[in-house]
Amino acid sequence: MTRWLVRLFRKRQTQKQLDAELRFHLDQQVAGYVAAGMSPEEARRRANLEFGGLERVKEEVRDTRWETHLENLLRDFRYAFRTLRKSPGFTAVAILTLALGIGANTAIFSVVNTVLFRSLPFPHASQLVDISARSTLFDFSNLGLSLPDLADVRASARSLSTVAPYQYSRKELTGDGKPERIEGADVSSEFFPLLGIQPLYGRTFTSADMQPGSHTVIIGYSLWRERFGGDTRTVGKNLIIDGQPVTIIGVMPPQQQLGFITDFQLWAPLVPTQEQLASRENHAFSVLAELKPHANIAMLQKELGAIAARLATAYPDADKGWSIHATPLKKYLLGDATTPLIVLFSAVGFVLLIACANVSNLSLSRGWARRREFALRAAIGATRGTLLRQLAAECVLVALAGGACAFLIATWTMHGLRAILPPEIPRLQDLRMDTAVGWFTLGASLFAAFLSGLAPALLAVRQDVNLAIKDGGGTGAGAPSGHNFLRRFLVVAEIALALVLLVGATLALQSFARLLRVDLGFRPNHLVTMKMDFPRYRFAKSRQAIAFVQRILDTSQAIPGVDAVSAGLVFPLGDEFAETTFETEESAKDPKSGEQSALSNMVAPNFFRALGIPLLAGRDFKSTDTDNNSPVFIVNEALAHKVFGSIDVLGKRFSTRRESGHPIWGEIVGVAGNVREARPGAEPKPEIYAPFYQSQRVTGVYLIVRTKPDPMAIVSAIQDRVWALDKNQPITAIKTAEAQIFEINAAPRSQSLLLGIFGALGVVLALIGVYGVMSYLVAQQTREIGIRMALGADPQGILRLVISHGLKLTVAGVTIGVITSLALTRFMRSLLFGISATDPVTFAGVAVSLTLVALAACYIPARRATRVDPMLALRYE
Repeated sequence: MTRWLVRLFRKRQTQKQLDAELRFHLDQQVAGYVAAGMSPEEARRRANLEFGGLERVKEEVRDTRWETHLENLLRDFRYAFRTLRKSPGFTAVAILTLALGIGANTAIFSVVNTVLFRSLPFPHASQLVDISARSTLFDFSNLGLSLPDLADVRASARSLSTVAPYQYSRKELTGDGKPERIEGADVSSEFFPLLGIQPLYGRTFTSADMQPGSHTVIIGYSLWRERFGGDTRTVGKNLIIDGQPVTIIGVMPPQQQLGFITDFQLWAPLVPTQEQLASRENHAFSVLAELKPHANIAMLQKELGAIAARLATAYPDADKGWSIHATPLKKYLLGDATTPLIVLFSAVGFVLLIACANVSNLSLSRGWARRREFALRAAIGATRGTLLRQLAAECVLVALAGGACAFLIATWTMHGLRAILPPEIPRLQDLRMDTAVGWFTLGASLFAAFLSGLAPALLAVRQDVNLAIKDGGGTGAGAPSGHNFLRRFLVVAEIALALVLLVGATLALQSFARLLRVDLGFRPNHLVTMKMDFPRYRFAKSRQAIAFVQRILDTSQAIPGVDAVSAGLVFPLGDEFAETTFETEESAKDPKSGEQSALSNMVAPNFFRALGIPLLAGRDFKSTDTDNNSPVFIVNEALAHKVFGSIDVLGKRFSTRRESGHPIWGEIVGVAGNVREARPGAEPKPEIYAPFYQSQRVTGVYLIVRTKPDPMAIVSAIQDRVWALDKNQPITAIKTAEAQIFEINAAPRSQSLLLGIFGALGVVLALIGVYGVMSYLVAQQTREIGIRMALGADPQGILRLVISHGLKLTVAGVTIGVITSLALTRFMRSLLFGISATDPVTFAGVAVSLTLVALAACYIPARRATRVDPMLALRYE
C-alpha cells in the first residue's frame, strides 16, 4: 500500500525509477550482445529493436498501473465538471430533478429503515417471540393465556428456552401533587434479563420479589426525572402506588418507543393469586419467550398447536375453540405498519424512475447537440470506452450533486414526516439520518446515474463519425431513429408511471374521503370523554364504585353548559373493548347450538342520549335497573337482525352468564342504533348493553359529557367536582370525540397525503418530460413544418399534426399505465375503505384527466409550430 501511495503522489520519483529500471535492462541486453561478439553500436541497435523503443515501453508500463487509471478517471471528472459548468441550465435542471426523486426516496427510506429494517434494541432479538391465544368465539387476534395453560406450554414446548409472563396493569400514583394513573405492568423475574435490559441504577426483580406481600417496583427514566429530578439516590425511596408504600429497587434507562411495555414508566413484580394460578378461563396474561439457539418459529408453532389440541381435549369447558400462536416479537410490534410503508416506498420509487427518465431525455438532447464534439474526439483517437467513461463521469457528477441535495432535503423534511405519519408507528421518534440512510442515498444516486445516463451515452458514442463531422453542428437530417425512439419510449414510460402513482393517490384520497363521511352511529360534536379507574384498595365493593359514579353524574349534570352526562365501561372508538358470550332461549334448547359472542358494555342512564345514539325501540335504562331487580338488556340493531331476524325483539330473553350451571335470563327492553365501536371503517358488530347499576365488578368507567359550548371548556369544572368528592381520584384520557376520530384516522390521512404529494410530483415531472420532447420534436421538424406551410398547410392543420404526435405518446403511456395499475393496486386492498382497488370510475377519471393535462403540455410547442415563418424555416439549415 505504501508503494502505491508513493507512486500516486511522487510521480517524478516514480518516473526516474522507471527510467533507471528500463535503462538497466537495456544495458544488460547490450552487454549480452557485446559478449556474444557484436560491436557496441550493433548491440545497442539490436537491443533497441527488441525493446521497441524506451518511450513506447514506458507508456505500456504506465498503462498497466492502477494509478494511471485513477489519474485518467480524475481527469475525466475534472473535464466533466468544466463541461457541466459551461451548461448551467442543463446542470441545474438535472440536479434539481434528481434531487426531488432521490430526496423523496431517502426520506421514506429513513422511515422504512427505522421501523422495518433496524433491529430491536435487545440482545438476541431475532429469537424473541410473543405467544398469544385466539378463540373462535372472539374477533381479537392476540388474546392472553391462562397461567395453567402457560404452565403446560412451559413444560411441553421444547423449542423455548425462557418464558416470561407479564400483565398490563394501570397503577395509581398518589402523594405529592395531583393523583395520576400511569401505564404499568406486572412482570416476572425473567422479563428484563430476557430482554437484556440493565437498570441505570439499582437492580431488576429476583425470585424473592415474586412472593406475596412484595412491595417493590422499578421505575422508568421519565418518571425518575419528573418525580425525583434525576436524583442518583432514588433507589431505596418510596412511592405510594395503589394506596400502598412501595420501595424503588431500580431505575431503567431511556428506551426506544416500541409500543411495548418497555415504554411504560413503572413495573411491579407479577405475583398471581391462587385463583389465577388455578383458573384456565382467565386468559389475561401476555407471554414473552425466547427460542432455543437451533429452534425456529415453525418448530415452535407446531409444538404449540399440539399443546392447544391436547388442552382442548382435556379441558373442553375452558380451552375448546382456543388456539395458541407464536409471533416473532418484531413482527408483533410492527403490527399493521408494514404494508403502508411498503406502498409509500414503492410510490417514491416510481417518482425516482420518472425523474431518471426526465434527466435521460435531457441528456439525449444535450448529447445530440454535442455530436460533432464526440465525432472529432473519436477522429483523433478517442475510443468508445473513453467517450463512455467521460459521459459516465458527467452523469455520476450530476447524480452525486442531486444526491447531496436530496440528503439535505430529506434531513429538512424529517420533522414534517414525524408530524404527518401516524404516531402509533413504532420507533417514529427515533427517526434520523444514519449511516444506512447515507449509503442508501449514495446507492440511489449511482442507480440514478446509471439509469438516466446509460442509454444516452451509448447512443452518443455509436454515431457515424463522418456524418457528424460533415453536419457541422446543425440539425442535419434530424436525429437518428434511435434517439427519437428512445425519447418517445421515455415519455411513454413517464406517463405510465405517473398514471400508476395518480391512480394510487386517487384511490387513497377517495378511501379517506369516504371514511370521513361514514355514519359512526353517534354524534361526535360537543362530546368529551374521560377515564376514571376504581382499584380495589379504594373501592372494595362494586356498590361503592357505582354510588361514587352516581354522585359524579349528579354533580356534573348541574354544571352550566352540560347538556347530558353518562358513563360506560367502554365508549365508541375508544382504546378498550369488551366481548361477552350469550345464549338465547332457543339456542339453550338445542344441544348442538354453541355460544355466540358480541361486544358488551355496561352503561348508565342517558348513555344513548349523551352520545346521540338513537333508540329504535323500547326504553333507556333507569336508575331502578339495579341488581335487586331482574336483568335487562338493550341490544343494537345488528344483534337483533343477526340473532332474531328483526328489531321486533322487545320482551325476548337471553343470558350472558350462568350460576351453578344455569343461565341467568334477562329481558330485552330496548333496541339501539348501530355504532362503529372499533374503527370508523369497520362494519358495526352485534352489541349488548347492560345497566351499569347491575355490574358485578366495576374497575373503571368512561365519563361521557355532551356540552353546549366547547367541551374542553367544561373539563376543569368536571375535574373540580370529581376531586371535591375524592381528591385522590385520577382522571385520565381526557379527549374530545372529534380528537379521537382525528387520531384514529391518522394512518389513512397520512397515507393519502403522502401518496397525493408523490402522485402530484410524478405528474409534474411527467408533464415536463412531455413538454420537453414535444418542444424538441417541433424544433427538429422546423424545416418540414416550413415546407408544409409554404405548400399551403393551414396553422390548424399544423396544430393538429403536432398534437397528434403527443396524443399518440400519451395514449400509449396511459394504456400501459392502466394495465400496470390493475396489477399493482391490488396490494392496496387492505388500505382502502369503501372503494375497490380496481374501481373503474377512478381508473377512467385518472386516465382522461392525465390525457387532457398531457395534451395541454403539448399545446404550447404545437402553438409555437404554427407560428413558423416558411422563409426562415427553409433557410433554417
